[in-house]
Amino acid sequence: MTASAWNWVLAIVGTVASIAGVVFSWLAWVQAKGAKEAAEEAATTVRMRDTADEFLKFASDARDLMAAVQAKEKDKSIDAANNLAHALMIAGSHRKSFLPIDDSHELCLENLRIVRTSIASDGFPEDPRKMVRLLNRCHQIHESLCGISGSVQRQTEGTEG
Repeated sequence: MTASAWNWVLAIVGTVASIAGVVFSWLAWVQAKGAKEAAEEAATTVRMRDTADEFLKFASDARDLMAAVQAKEKDKSIDAANNLAHALMIAGSHRKSFLPIDDSHELCLENLRIVRTSIASDGFPEDPRKMVRLLNRCHQIHESLCGISGSVQRQTEGTEG
């Protein structure tokens, strides 16, 4: 085989190898893009689950607040309301993109402010109807937090399907 024939064969082999390299690079890019999207979706799902778990913990804290109010433990009730309001404000700002649009966590915060202010300034009401209203606010807080957790959990389940 002559030198020019070898050059021609090597040129063809080099061209085929270059085309194969481009094709494999493109396939790798497509796979990487798919992997990146899957990783982003997984990260979102994890954050949503964390949000659901966090609000479920807040619901448990709200149940503790309600128990303290029912037992008429003033200091414990005020501390529970303050701690829950603080945690809820932080979580509400950090996890806003995962929360339901209905702003039910804002309603919880407003009810917490009312409960905390009422107990701190007036103590526990002697009138049974007022005490029932106070307990109803505590129950609304608990119920709303459970609802938020459930709503976020349902969104998580929707992203997996």
